[in-house]
Parts: sequence; C-alpha cells; structure tokens
Amino acid sequence: MENEVLIVGAGPTGLALAIGLEKQGVPFRIIEQNDGPGRTSRAMVVHARTLEFYRQFGLAHRLTEAGIVEDAVHIYKDRLEVGKIPLGEMGTGITPYPYLLSLAQDVHESILVEYLASKGIRVEWQTELISFEEKADHIEALIQNHSGNSRSRYAYVCGCDGAHSTVRHQLDLDFPGGTYSQMFFVADAENTQPFKGMSAGFRGSEFNLALNIRTTGTVRLIGIIPPRLIDSEPPQEFSPLIPHVESVLPIKVGAVNWYSPYRVHHRVADKFRKGRAFILGDAAHIHSPAGGQGMNTGIGDAFNLSWKLACAIKGRMDPAILDTYETERIAFARKLVATTDRIFREAVNRKRFRNIMMPYIPESGAVLQSPTHPLQDHFPDKDPLSGQ
Repeated sequence: MENEVLIVGAGPTGLALAIGLEKQGVPFRIIEQNDGPGRTSRAMVVHARTLEFYRQFGLAHRLTEAGIVEDAVHIYKDRLEVGKIPLGEMGTGITPYPYLLSLAQDVHESILVEYLASKGIRVEWQTELISFEEKADHIEALIQNHSGNSRSRYAYVCGCDGAHSTVRHQLDLDFPGGTYSQMFFVADAENTQPFKGMSAGFRGSEFNLALNIRTTGTVRLIGIIPPRLIDSEPPQEFSPLIPHVESVLPIKVGAVNWYSPYRVHHRVADKFRKGRAFILGDAAHIHSPAGGQGMNTGIGDAFNLSWKLACAIKGRMDPAILDTYETERIAFARKLVATTDRIFREAVNRKRFRNIMMPYIPESGAVLQSPTHPLQDHFPDKDPLSGQ
C-alpha cells in the first residue's frame, strides 16, 4: 500500500512508533531481522516521561507491574553509604511516576508486542530490509524474508534498526562523534546479601553502578574496567572483576548470568530525515550510558514522529510538519550527548570527583535534592492529537 509506513526494526523504538501509528489509524508494516523479541535484559531504565507516553495507550501500568520501582539512588564511597538522591521527592507534583523503573528490555519488548497483537498487528520476524529507493511520491523497498525477495511501495520508511542501521547507511548520512578510551563492563549477577536498590559506588577513581533486575536478588552491574585488569584485552570472564565490584559496592556476587566488556560511543547523525526516510533511536544517536537515556530517547523520537506522520498522511496538516521532527529531536539528541559526555568525564575524573564532589555529599541518611526535573522542559505536556 502506497500510504503505508515501513518500520524497520522492532526494538522499543520501532514498537513505540508502531503503537503511535496504530492509535492514529495509520497503516504500517513493521519488520525485524531477528526471529523474535530480545531474550536478554539490555536497556534497563524506564524514565517517568516514557511512562507518561505509555499512559496514553493504557500501557504504563503493565510496565510498572512488571518492573521494580527505584525511588532513590544510594551513593557509596568505599562500600559505605554517604548519601541518597530521593527521586520520589524530586518528582512529586511533576509526574505521576516519580521514580526510575527497572525493567529488563526483553520484558519491555514483550509487553509492547503483546499490545500490538491485541490490536491485530503482528511484527514480521526474520524479515530484512535490503535496500530502498525514493521515487517522486513513494518509497520502493526491497525486502527479504523466508519466502524470498519482494518489492513494495510505501509512503515513508522509518529506520529504527540500531547503531548499524541499514536505513542510515542507505541514506549515506554521516554519524560523527567518537569513542571513549575507557573499557566498560556490564553484567547481570545474583547478589547474595541485602541490597538497597539503585546505587552508585566510588572508590578512588573507580566507579560502578548497580540496580535490581527482574528480582531483588539479581543485580545489573555497570562500570569501567580498571586498567590494571586489562592485559591487552579485557577479561573474557567476570571473575577477575568480582573483587573490584565488591570493593566499591556493598554486594556479594553469586552466579553470573551474563557479562560483556564493551566500548562506549557518542555519536549523532548529521540528519534525522532525508526525503521520505527517517531515522530514530540508536540509528540516529548513541551516547554514554550516564542517566540511562538511550532507549528512552528513542521512544521519545517515536512518539514525536508518529503523530506528525499521521497528520501528513491523513491531510490534517501540511507535510512540512514532518520537518519539525528533525529540528526538535536532533537538537535534543545533541544536547543529551553533550550532557552525558560531561557527566561521564566528571565521574571518571579522579581529582575532580575526590576533591570537588565528594566533600559535598551529605553524611549517610541525608539527601541530595534538585528543585526541578532536568528534562521537563524538553517535552510537550500533551499529545497534540489526543489532548492527553
């Protein structure tokens, strides 16, 4: 169908775009080269604004029931708690969700897939975009699945297909940025002693994050691999990192379910739109994990674009409304990358943290407070079509 939107990628960004288009009655096709939703935890943090978006579709409660509410961030120095950031108090009166939600991405995706299925919509798994070409009034795409190759026409194509996006490469868009020199690690492990919840731990120049995952007895651990533990290559097993983690945070690592070393990139594409093609989420921007903003920003991209596509396709507004997607979201992505980059660099700067930040963290039991929500001004209060 020439008025269909082709969504490439069925991660949280692509699924959110599908949900937004379904609400507006816009026909679309959503394809994914993998054989089903993800099976690992991956992105964990769901922010208040994302839950506010989902509330418009009756989905927020499904996520909160499946996740773990983290209403404070506990700050540790040498395994001792020295402060607490009360997320609940900071968000009171601003949002009905004054906390961070810990929810494994595979569970998150499954909830969205089930929602779409309840509307009669199926993700086409093991289906891949090979190439596409823009014509005068449509996109012609070559798609491959188990039946072979086929060509179809679409009104627009939306690349929600990750950091190695086929859509972005097909558009020949630059993806400028860089890579941090530090080597990171991420691991999901059992914790065999009591744990208060979302935590940031410091020991000298070493820094680790931890939060509950799936159950309160399992934790996600994120941090920088100390250079002393890297011998040309990072450890291939988590065991050498266990003493390091346990010296920073008051946890006791049991069975390790998953571990991976990795490098962090910070990049923003030079354009988010080219003709009838758009890129969203990791296809458009990637950055430091500081703040857990990556997945949430992609979902924000999706809901921003969905109502604008509906307006253009249904003739409610001039198609020029689509230009505002890039204007709004690329500015936000650039600011976000700059902010997370600054936070990251200060967190790993031993002298800055030890001599400037630590003396101002209150003693254990006290709190750090912020009068405003740092991202509140970057999002509209209402969906312009639903009024919600």
